[in-house]
Amino acid sequence: MAQTIQLKAKARTEVGRDAVKRMRTNGVVPGVLYGAHTKPLSVTVALQDLEKALHHVTGENVLVDLQVDRDGKTDNRLALIQEVQHHPFEDTILHIDFHEVRATEKLRANVAVRPIGEPAGVKTGGGVLEYVMRELRVECLPKDLPTIIEVNVEKLEIGQSIHVGDIAVPAAVTVLDDKGQTVFLVAAPITEEELAAMTEAAAAPAGEPEVITAKAEEGEAAVAEGEAGKAKPEAGKAEAKPAAGAKADAKASVAAGAAGKAPAAGAAGKAEAKPAAGKPAAPGKAEPKK
Repeated sequence: MAQTIQLKAKARTEVGRDAVKRMRTNGVVPGVLYGAHTKPLSVTVALQDLEKALHHVTGENVLVDLQVDRDGKTDNRLALIQEVQHHPFEDTILHIDFHEVRATEKLRANVAVRPIGEPAGVKTGGGVLEYVMRELRVECLPKDLPTIIEVNVEKLEIGQSIHVGDIAVPAAVTVLDDKGQTVFLVAAPITEEELAAMTEAAAAPAGEPEVITAKAEEGEAAVAEGEAGKAKPEAGKAEAKPAAGAKADAKASVAAGAAGKAPAAGAAGKAEAKPAAGKPAAPGKAEPKK
């Protein structure tokens, strides 16, 4: 069951960075108490008392009997330690959050799962125990909340697994996760060939985007071919046009044809029969009829 510790706290009214800094300098840790049935209350806890209480905690879920001193009156609150904030470089507690609960109301929380023993598949077959789930989501009363859930994995052979439905929990605790989900699994050992392939794949440099480059080159080639195709008809039209010499030859041919249509010899004779200007008519035409 969840561990229960006792802590003394004081309600505080001072807020802000400067006030918090003074508290820490004086060996006091600022915190807040909140819950579904109460308004958030700012509190302080002595750093020495808090470190001493947390030193003996073995699980993540810790119930606290918090004795809050407010206006000279002591009010007992049951709460879970929701979060403890530590300094990033020093082993010092900076802030603590308490989540108030009621003893008669069920709560929901995550409980860590821990394997017990060494699986047979690991011991004799060289397999590897894989942690598929490290926590289970449970629902129960605060007093029944497990500190941790232990699972015996000694009988697991290679390829065998333990699911949520296979884990035994106290009757007062309900597991909310799907019963078919795998929690632990014994996987087959990795062969030297697989390990070498994995190492080679991890060491291989990232490939260049050759496909993208190839597509770009193909696109440029297609554009070039399209432009060349458009240029060819223009070249054909240019060749179809007669050059200057061809035009001259054509004119010569037309002239020759015109010469061929000139009057023939008969026509020339008729032209010659006409008397020239100033000359008398031919003597034959002037003779009288007999």
